[in-house]
Amino acid sequence: MNRKQYLVYRLVWTVVGAWGALSGIFLAFALAPDPGQYKICPGGGCRAAYRAARNYDAPLHERYLSWMEGFLTFDLGTTVRGEPIAGVLADASTVTLTYLVLSVALAVIAGVGVGLFVAMRPDSKLLRAVRAVSYVGFAIPTFVAALGVFFVAVEYLGIYTLEYDHEQALFTARNLVALTLPAGVVTVNLFAIQLRYARSESVDILQRDFIRALHARGMGTAVVVRHVLKNGATSLLSVFFSELVGVVFVVLVVVEVIFDIPGFGQLLYRGIQQRDLGIILATTTFPILLVMVGNFVQDVAYTIIDPRIESGAE
Repeated sequence: MNRKQYLVYRLVWTVVGAWGALSGIFLAFALAPDPGQYKICPGGGCRAAYRAARNYDAPLHERYLSWMEGFLTFDLGTTVRGEPIAGVLADASTVTLTYLVLSVALAVIAGVGVGLFVAMRPDSKLLRAVRAVSYVGFAIPTFVAALGVFFVAVEYLGIYTLEYDHEQALFTARNLVALTLPAGVVTVNLFAIQLRYARSESVDILQRDFIRALHARGMGTAVVVRHVLKNGATSLLSVFFSELVGVVFVVLVVVEVIFDIPGFGQLLYRGIQQRDLGIILATTTFPILLVMVGNFVQDVAYTIIDPRIESGAE
């Protein structure tokens, strides 16, 4: 199987997997009773109107086709407050991406760079500090770290302007500064993960025969670093995509609730609190699709980094 056939093969499986995930989510919500009807209509008098307004009385296949059409056209319905879910989701995602993209980039670059540096210099005094940072980053729960940062910033440093102002626009000086605290917590969390994996992977690669051959031929540090990164890229990419999913589902919710950031994580938390099925559905479906797209991108990157991988699909 050549590279083009392999990529087509992976693309088809990504599309099939996305269709299966969407169908499974639809069936889970379609076959389970909507708790909103018992909350809004406790006496049962308006439940028929409630079900008719949400198309619950239509045949299952018609609801399925309507659900798929709405999702593909980004018509996700409205929240319990009557707001368009697509607009609410877009606004929340914009806030999250504003600090998440920079946090992920800094964590990956710094984590891989420092991990490779200490792996190549095992006698460096920096190694102890790196181990301490990685252990602390792994051991401390995200909510403890976020609360600690918030408490120190407000109580000890007196930085009250770091609180997000919901009355102002996102791209104002106050709110952009307010995003530095959640960005810092996310960066440290991902940095610790990337650092440990990068260091352990680099140590393993540096002990291989071809690295010894490079040293024997008198190759410089830059050449060795390039070969280590090329051989460790596939493993580091796997860690990156798997941990990014964890950030979306866990870390963002904790960080944004504690710092009162109106982003994707807080939107999911608010949807659960209000039992807003539309919000819950949207905030769980898109990360699942993001994982599938990320896996496809990962496979494409693998074939570029190491063309031998494509033969494993046969």
